[in-house]
Amino acid sequence: MPALVDHESRRQQIARIATTIICRVGLDAVTMRQIAAEAGFSTTIVTHYFANKKELLLYTYRSSALDAQARMGEVLALDPCDLQGSVEALLPLDPVRQGEWKVYFAFWQMALVDPDFAAEQRAQAENARAILRRVLEARVRAGCSPIALEAVDTVARRLLVQILGIAIHSLFDSRDWAENGQKAYLAEELAALGC
Repeated sequence: MPALVDHESRRQQIARIATTIICRVGLDAVTMRQIAAEAGFSTTIVTHYFANKKELLLYTYRSSALDAQARMGEVLALDPCDLQGSVEALLPLDPVRQGEWKVYFAFWQMALVDPDFAAEQRAQAENARAILRRVLEARVRAGCSPIALEAVDTVARRLLVQILGIAIHSLFDSRDWAENGQKAYLAEELAALGC
């Protein structure tokens, strides 16, 4: 009797391997054959789970975003007003999160030319902004922030831009933008935004 395989777990395993390869060689150099070889599978097994490279890459992108959102959710489950902690959960503070950001930035190139990736990019950015809005609203309602409720969306947009900037700098200048540097800059920006 053949072994039972959890299809979603197998898809996630393949996506993690794709992430590792993207971090190492870039998006354009990734092939289904290479992913299969690193997973110890045949190419046929990989194509059983993903019809083509585009489908695999889109799944990989979404998986990275969902992992980041899950970390943020864990922080907010403990304290719905923990803005600093929830944003830190997104920042590239360790090798795993640095890999997620490398994947995220690699997909910008595809989003510029492919409508499916562009739609996914917009959806992920809007989702991140919506989470930030909810945290900011919770802080305002709890009396932890002096910003007005009608300014929350603007502040969430500005904060998302700050997060992107921190991530870009940290990937290219790990000395000045190591974990402590990212956290300190974030704290300064949150104070400047009145959060």
